[in-house]
Amino acid sequence: MNDLEKIQSNWETFEKLCQRLSDDNLNSLLESLGERIIMTPASTRRDQYGCFPGGLIQHSLDVTMTMRKLNDTLDMGVTTGSILKVGLLHDLGKVGGLDAPLFLEQDSEWHRDKLGQLYKFNEDLSRVSVSHNTLFLLQHFGVRLTREEWLSIQLAPGSHFEENRFYVGHEPSLAILTQQAKSIVVHREKLENKH
Repeated sequence: MNDLEKIQSNWETFEKLCQRLSDDNLNSLLESLGERIIMTPASTRRDQYGCFPGGLIQHSLDVTMTMRKLNDTLDMGVTTGSILKVGLLHDLGKVGGLDAPLFLEQDSEWHRDKLGQLYKFNEDLSRVSVSHNTLFLLQHFGVRLTREEWLSIQLAPGSHFEENRFYVGHEPSLAILTQQAKSIVVHREKLENKH
């Protein structure tokens, strides 16, 4: 399967899983931002996870599958709907604003060659964390979240961020699943890239 076929296959899977949530507002979000979501990378540098067109979707699918496996294995009792919603959408803020992408192709040969930075941040966008931007986009389109889903998206980047330290020791099970799944997926990709 070539790269474009993989991107298309991942998008079809992502869309199908989102449709299982039976949320017209989420469908509207996908219709509005879908083209950008499809091609958005998950990271800016080659040595980070998902630094390629379609990396966001690939990462989100991997995190969702890992969340489901952890939930089943550890008998955490988190609903499939919440796992799908948070796993698939937790990094949606990487798509950028309503009308502009967060990541632009790096136009500096030096940054690409010396730093492995294939993408750069769009300086025309207001600064906002990925989790806050994700929550903004979801509320803009009217995608409803439970308190645990909202917290899990906020806490997805990890408790080492200052804004998330307040919740340490009080995270809902869904947030623990999300954080652990992200860590496992990122670690697994690093191992694969070493070979």
